[in-house]
Amino acid sequence: MSTSPNIPVGWYRESQFTRPSKECREPEWWHTRDIQGTEVEVIEMVAGMIRGHQPDVVLETGTSRGFMSQAIGQALRQNGHGTLHTYEPDTDTLNEACRLWWTDDENEMVLPIVPYAQESMQEWTNGPIDFAWHDSLIQLRQPEFEFYLEHYSERAIVCFHDTAAHFGPWSDRLRTALLSQGFSYLDWPSPRGAIIARKNP
Repeated sequence: MSTSPNIPVGWYRESQFTRPSKECREPEWWHTRDIQGTEVEVIEMVAGMIRGHQPDVVLETGTSRGFMSQAIGQALRQNGHGTLHTYEPDTDTLNEACRLWWTDDENEMVLPIVPYAQESMQEWTNGPIDFAWHDSLIQLRQPEFEFYLEHYSERAIVCFHDTAAHFGPWSDRLRTALLSQGFSYLDWPSPRGAIIARKNP
């Protein structure tokens, strides 16, 4: 099992980084581009959710190298409307991500993405959030949920990554917070785990 904070971008089996568990017994069926990024197949699932849900305002916390951002941006472009607002305080990492979204010759943004080189919990003035993908530092994810709670729209889908048991008890506290705020949720049994939540009508 690798302990590197990150590794060169490539194509890896998730089983190189995540052991089998009762939630996900075959992590080798999933893939990842690096040790910190979302599983490739989960990225594809989220892009499909963007196409099916048709959100107008999308929030991502924890841009990292931008693979999820790119997929969401491409789905929004296919939809013909919507903007992704993505937060990454590490400017070097964000600059690496931006190279996925800009043309090589025109230096022009080709996807509907607004990047922010700062922490995620800042003043929010971009309208009701229809879809959120929270994948920042684990200790920030429940505080982010509480910070953005008043900004989620009535139709919002709110997702959290790295909720599998091997990431520790943080996701149990998150589940309690979701229920207390009137959300229902689904635990997605991918190697790193995800929670997909929606406020009850």
